[in-house]
Amino acid sequence: MVITAASTVETVRNTFPQAIVETIDFRGEQTLILEPASLVEVCSFLQKDLQYTFLETITAVDWPERVPRFDVVYQLLSIPHQCFLRLKVRVGQRKEKYPVVPSVTGVWPGANWYEREVYDLFGLIFEGHPDLRRLLMPHDWTTHPLRKDYPLSGFDLPEPHWGGQVPYTVDPGVGELYNQTLRTSESRGLNEHRSQINSGQEPGTSPALPAEDKDNL
Repeated sequence: MVITAASTVETVRNTFPQAIVETIDFRGEQTLILEPASLVEVCSFLQKDLQYTFLETITAVDWPERVPRFDVVYQLLSIPHQCFLRLKVRVGQRKEKYPVVPSVTGVWPGANWYEREVYDLFGLIFEGHPDLRRLLMPHDWTTHPLRKDYPLSGFDLPEPHWGGQVPYTVDPGVGELYNQTLRTSESRGLNEHRSQINSGQEPGTSPALPAEDKDNL
């Protein structure tokens, strides 16, 4: 039997009719949108029976005006059959702060890192993950930078800026787009070009020199 992406979609549709939300054929690329509850069962079938042994990546897309809010996207490759398949599940009901997705680490161990990255940057919980913790952001970071309601300029933190985020005493949330800052009367304003340096700043930097000292350099 010759396995292609199109035949894979048809096989999954016949084997797991209850799992299919939608199928998409766009420019020869096949996408299966699945019910979250059926994700692990379908993935196990794809890996064992149809030889989709390579999980290329897992990522997510935030659609803040839509319910469900998030797409979780899985890019699969069958190396023996040289065909590509995309899976999606949709999660995140209205006002649900941390949507839950089943982990596929039991199917593809390499999903461990991808799921941690999505958890870190989007705030999605992968149920059954063996070690779900932040991967890129500091462990005490309280928000998720790839959510679309995260402020584009980030948070302006007090000095010093090294060593990660100053922990919040009260989480400001990411839905309140105004006055999202920890700036205090003791901290400096945002200085993108680093033209001003104070003596208590990052290790390894030097205080700004007075004008008369610069002339002597």
